[in-house]
Amino acid sequence: MLVLAAFILVFIAAKLIVGSIELKPDPGFSEIVKILEDWEVQTENSSTPGRLFRFNPNTITEETLDSLELPAFVKRNILSYRAAGGKFNAANDVRRIYGMNDSIFSALENYIDLPAKNKPEAMEKKEQEIKLAQLPFDPNTASENELLNAGLSAFQASNLLKYRENGGSFACSEDLLKIYGIDSTFFSSVEGLIAIAEKPAKIFVDEKETLPLLLDLNSADTAELQKLSGIGPAFATRILKYRELLGGFCNKNQLLEVYGFPEETFQVIKEDILVDSLKVSKLRINFVNYSDLLRHPYLKKGQVEAILNYRDRKGPFSSNEQLLDAGLVDTATFHVLRPYITCR
Repeated sequence: MLVLAAFILVFIAAKLIVGSIELKPDPGFSEIVKILEDWEVQTENSSTPGRLFRFNPNTITEETLDSLELPAFVKRNILSYRAAGGKFNAANDVRRIYGMNDSIFSALENYIDLPAKNKPEAMEKKEQEIKLAQLPFDPNTASENELLNAGLSAFQASNLLKYRENGGSFACSEDLLKIYGIDSTFFSSVEGLIAIAEKPAKIFVDEKETLPLLLDLNSADTAELQKLSGIGPAFATRILKYRELLGGFCNKNQLLEVYGFPEETFQVIKEDILVDSLKVSKLRINFVNYSDLLRHPYLKKGQVEAILNYRDRKGPFSSNEQLLDAGLVDTATFHVLRPYITCR
């Protein structure tokens, strides 16, 4: 009886406790939709690292920019572009940034927030007049004002002038794309204005044409090489190092094989240089060792090993043509290597 009475008391107490609890009704569909919308708004406005959010590329701080999900070098180039005086007037201007490819821009485009400018009618008219007043220009000779009048920004014009000061020149209109800050979009807007003279004007001194220097590439030192237009200390040093690796130059065109040597500079100086091929040092193919063969610019490691293995098995070479006949080098390699080898 006591056990039964205890069970009855527990049952009554449980019923009273459950009855006092107020259950919250299930949310309706409209409430669920509202919760999802609030979450989307919070997500869109979030500026936590690793996400994209709306920003003004002209005013965004370095700390906030660091939170964007972009490659580090693109973010760095945006800040560098602004520091050099660049400005973004439209979302498409962000394409000018070095390293900004189509896939990155397509993901970023909808987040670029540039406030619309309500320009006075007089200002719009003035801008249209400036655009219509754009004049043709030659990038090889144009002054800074002429470049600005053609539509280039101060940043672009400055980079173009620096390129010319360092010996650069423009052989065709597409060479303008070499200038940092000029992309394909801007180039298409000024392509019709580019007028490059077919031949550079001749320089006269006391009404007499300047005579060529006629500098021998196989005997000139760095000081003499720097007398050539567009050749500074860096290129002069590279030319001598490459001459040493080759054993001497056989023709002028080998200058283009020097690392980074621009074809435009070669076209300017080719009448001022000559090559004495008698000064070329040749490799004695029957006596040369592995390291001397390998350091020659025209030979690869596999070719060097094939030549030495063939010499060990077959004996000395009787003619240079054996390299080609035995398949030790290809035709192109044999053609450029032939002046540098001998069987003596």
